Amino acid sequence: MTNQRTLAIIGTGPRGGYALENLIQELIKANSLSNIHILLYEETGLFGNGQVYKTDQVSSNWININERILQLDKREAINIDKIKIPAFPSYHEWIDKDFNKRTNAEADTYPPRAQVGEYLKQRFQTLANPLLTANIILLVKEKVTEVETPSKIVLKTNSNTYKNIDEVLLTIGHQPTFTSKQIKEWEAFASEKSNINLFQSPYPIAQFLNCKNITYQSKIGVRGFGLAMIDVVRGIANKFGDFIITDENTKACSYKTDYKITNLFIPFSLDGLPPAPKPLNAEIDNWFKPTEKQITDFENIIKNTSTQKKAESPLFLIQAIAPIVAKIYQKLPQHYLPDLPKKDIEVITEKWLLDQTYKHPTIIPQQQPAYQSMQDFVGMATGKKAISLDFCIGQVWRHCQPSIYDKLSFNSCSDKVFSEIIKLDESTKRYSYGPPVESIQQMLALHEVGVMTLDFANNPEFELTNNGWNILANKKNITADIMIDSVLDAPKINAVNSPIIKNMLANDLIEAVHDELGVATNENAYVISNNPDNKPSIALLGRLAKGTVIGVDAILECFGTRAKKWAKKATEHHINWLENH
Repeated sequence: MTNQRTLAIIGTGPRGGYALENLIQELIKANSLSNIHILLYEETGLFGNGQVYKTDQVSSNWININERILQLDKREAINIDKIKIPAFPSYHEWIDKDFNKRTNAEADTYPPRAQVGEYLKQRFQTLANPLLTANIILLVKEKVTEVETPSKIVLKTNSNTYKNIDEVLLTIGHQPTFTSKQIKEWEAFASEKSNINLFQSPYPIAQFLNCKNITYQSKIGVRGFGLAMIDVVRGIANKFGDFIITDENTKACSYKTDYKITNLFIPFSLDGLPPAPKPLNAEIDNWFKPTEKQITDFENIIKNTSTQKKAESPLFLIQAIAPIVAKIYQKLPQHYLPDLPKKDIEVITEKWLLDQTYKHPTIIPQQQPAYQSMQDFVGMATGKKAISLDFCIGQVWRHCQPSIYDKLSFNSCSDKVFSEIIKLDESTKRYSYGPPVESIQQMLALHEVGVMTLDFANNPEFELTNNGWNILANKKNITADIMIDSVLDAPKINAVNSPIIKNMLANDLIEAVHDELGVATNENAYVISNNPDNKPSIALLGRLAKGTVIGVDAILECFGTRAKKWAKKATEHHINWLENH
């Protein structure tokens, strides 16, 4: 009999680090931080912050949540026997900002991702150092490629095999998926030519800044019209010029450069629809905020298990949010068609959420040029223009998202309906996960001076030529010699191409909830599997659990209640083991 139990956490970024923090706290609370050894795997070596929050990335990568709501709670000090873990401040204390003392009219701030990474890294190190000294944890900078379960778990990495592991928590983030047909063709095409470049990932941004082929005369196609596109464009634009804010009240800006640049950036997507910025400040954001009673009523409707069981579509969710939207829309200082009855607003809201190509005078037409939509949305986000119903729905949806994620994870809906609910949530992200106003103002500034063209934004065609990608739309064409794919993969488990996931699917250790979705897990994050030998020893937190849970990507979700629930259950397993040994 071994006298200690081994637990492994695979992927020790923000989520893995917070899971460890909770596990240690739970074990100490239960007076059972003994006979345990925890292996922490992180192939990047960036323990606590991970790849997304690298501390040495370019400062033009901003996080997409304003600091005002980035409430990462403090960690209390932990003292037990010889282990002394210091307290660690909340994020707000750490940056030394008291948001209670700020006025609601002050513009929200969006810090560089590297800054948040520094916080996460320091938070992890102050926890890990005393645990390393006490030999409770071991940091392993290796990539886990296989998980096997003969009787105990065996983990294989790119260089070693680790045996006799009792329990595993997977907290891996974005996983590579199988390459799309279009990218495969482009890859073959670009690999034979020295005068053109294809980049298959938007990160790290440094790869573009160090690329000799990217000059002020380049023509850069950017596949995707979302947040990663903005990071890519801002990062490269900063190399050749500067953004200068011309109006602090709206974050409007101009782009100044000494080079003669035309059409440096050519972004495009399947629908050519730009993201809508978040409201400029707390004052405008509060216009869209439901009352506590509205949220409670909404939660009571959507969490009802008999409603969930009977549901044949996400309509029950849409009908629960529509009255909130209608009430909020009518109260806005300025909005389209002010005399519209509440009932009509509800009906339009339902129709639009079911199908965003739905046309109505209260909704920004998808057919209008992207540039026009961006200007309209900026006007709404800064309180300078009347607000369209689609913008309002997106902001209200964002405020309701925590309730949706909480009440509809582990629901009684059919897999098909839940898959549709997740698709519905994804479809609102163009509004609910929108960038800061300043980001869209920067894109408008680039367009204004001809550094970016939006003529090809909507689903263009491509011809592969000796000089690069000939992009065609609206009887115009332009040739790009650089192509950057900024489309991030969806967490569709059956399409994931990472060795560890393919291996676990093949061994029946995990299974997909639905063809379009992720892994089936229970409320404590443990994997549900058809394999009868699979003891509850593998757990999963994060975006690959999208399917039994909803809402997994944001940094606030990494610090959410799911890690706490897992830690409580993992502690119970350890206590049971201690009692039997």
